[in-house]
Amino acid sequence: MTERDTALPAIDPALRERMVEGICALLPHVLKREVTGATADTTLMEALGMSSTSGLELILELEERLDLEISVEELGRDDFGTVGTLADYVAGNLLPEA
Repeated sequence: MTERDTALPAIDPALRERMVEGICALLPHVLKREVTGATADTTLMEALGMSSTSGLELILELEERLDLEISVEELGRDDFGTVGTLADYVAGNLLPEA
């Protein structure tokens, strides 16, 4: 294992919260149904029935809505565990503006 594999990137708590809020705001649009009470602990696939296709759509919508570019090189199924794990991934994998 490399150091990158074992060390988690430092994530700004304010940025993470912004990502949680953005993800929760986009869930009804992406899932095409009402979603209430979603929090950082809400499971995306189990509780909300999100598929891998809707997960990818969520990432694309998040980029567009928040005017960000997210590296998806290492994005995996585990990152879609909860709203919080996805927010952690996004906050830790933003690409610098060109």
